[in-house]
Amino acid sequence: MTDIAATPIASRRRSSLLEVVVVAVTLLLVIIFSFATEGFATLGNLRVLVSNSASLMILSCGMAVVIISRGLDLSLIAQMVAGACTFSILIGAGVPGFAAILITILVMVLVGALNGWLNAYVEIPPMLATLASAMLTTGLFRFAILRGEFLLLLPKENPAVVLLAGDLVPGVPVPVALMIATLIATSLFLRYTVAGRIAYAMGDNFQAARLTGLPVRPAAVIVHVFAALTALLAGLVVASASGTVDFRIVTNGSLLFEVILVVVLGGIPLRGGRGGVRNILVGVALIAVLRNGMTLLDFTTQTQDMLKGLVLIIAVVIDRYLNPREIETDTVGDL
Repeated sequence: MTDIAATPIASRRRSSLLEVVVVAVTLLLVIIFSFATEGFATLGNLRVLVSNSASLMILSCGMAVVIISRGLDLSLIAQMVAGACTFSILIGAGVPGFAAILITILVMVLVGALNGWLNAYVEIPPMLATLASAMLTTGLFRFAILRGEFLLLLPKENPAVVLLAGDLVPGVPVPVALMIATLIATSLFLRYTVAGRIAYAMGDNFQAARLTGLPVRPAAVIVHVFAALTALLAGLVVASASGTVDFRIVTNGSLLFEVILVVVLGGIPLRGGRGGVRNILVGVALIAVLRNGMTLLDFTTQTQDMLKGLVLIIAVVIDRYLNPREIETDTVGDL
């Protein structure tokens, strides 16, 4: 009994050790990039780094909540693009910005609920369910709505787009404000809502949570809806900044892998049950510094993707060692 009880405590200590290592590596990279390039250690670059990390931070919040519940959402980037596409089409058709946002939120709630329903009620493994959902969402929006086009332009003169791309107050861009709001909402969701607490129970021991009578299926749906709403926010941030909605992000980009990398490096185990906003902040800090430094050093996109892929492999191996799957809490087809 002592060994079984000590196992979670030891695992938490190992996860805390990973956080310390990641923070140390981040600080080391800051020092290296500061000496390697003149433009890194400047206030202007810091602002760019934070602003460019807003969408990654927002998406990581959604992915973290899903992974804590012992799931995995491979459709997050597809949802991000679909949400931005819906908003763009609505405002392009003359729908007022506030009404367009409300309609887009409703669409994304339906998309998230579909993922949760496939996972919780149809009992399709999360990886397969969300992969199929990503293909369906991308195909529906690109071919049925955009008629095969992969790029959609936003009307930059629209007041809603101007608002999203501007400053909330002088010195605080709207994307950064949305990032902070998402972090707060994620913390409140995990700590104080019924679905958030059940998410931890599901990740810790799904069968035990279900056998004790917890409403794990409705909670799973709510978790996926929350993730879909974070994807919408990230989509609005990216689209308003660039003035376009680009579906190539879904098929050609590495953003999904960066999101997973953030969660794993931050110390949230892929088997679920633990983690929070602090872990997201730690993971995003490392990836943001790494990405910004490599860009300033003029690394090619292929080289950056190769290095991030290597880091992801190392992170998953470390996660496997620090958070081994236990027979007592393991279930078939978790991911």
